[in-house]
Amino acid sequence: MRKQYPNVTVAALRQRGVSLLFALMGLVALSLAAVALVRSVDTGTSVLGNLGFKQDATVAADRASEYGITWIASRVSGTTLDNDITASGYYATALDGLDPTGTQVTGGARVVVDWDGNNCGNAGTFTRCLAPATDPASGGRRLYIITRLCSVAGSPTGGVTSCVLPINGSANSNTNHNDVDYNRRPFTTTLNVNPYYRIVVRTAGTRGTRSYTDTIIHF
Repeated sequence: MRKQYPNVTVAALRQRGVSLLFALMGLVALSLAAVALVRSVDTGTSVLGNLGFKQDATVAADRASEYGITWIASRVSGTTLDNDITASGYYATALDGLDPTGTQVTGGARVVVDWDGNNCGNAGTFTRCLAPATDPASGGRRLYIITRLCSVAGSPTGGVTSCVLPINGSANSNTNHNDVDYNRRPFTTTLNVNPYYRIVVRTAGTRGTRSYTDTIIHF
């Protein structure tokens, strides 16, 4: 027996069905938008958090750099720094091809640093693996190496070892460069001055963050 709907036309019944379909489509669209918004907020929060951890690690690296500077300053007046002191993370040469982060994929003569204590097992192909030193105040989180910017080990004033030296001050007036002769004399042996030293620090931060800093100093 066919059921009768008083005062309701077939067109009205059809309109009610279409409205329900559009309502369901709108609900699905709103659900997808809500999921996308939540994921976007989570991603932004993660990015900001990682940047904050990275900055904290970079700031902490200053402490290791200061420790390295103090270490050099206490030995710069003698001949101790003329040769490698691997137990202290010091190397008396510039180490051409040094790859501090171990991420370079080109270049055959790569020199890498054993930051993770696994004999540079994750650095790929290299020619030398350097042992870093630890900032004693960091609990093992801050490691560093020091290199003297000289071509070979030995005395920088003996006429054999060439080192990168600071700019050459001159008595000649030069108004364009503040009375300084801008001859930086890379790898020269002519003057009895101390060479430059390079301090590379890697800091292990929170949530696996890693920060690398590079400091060039001269005494």
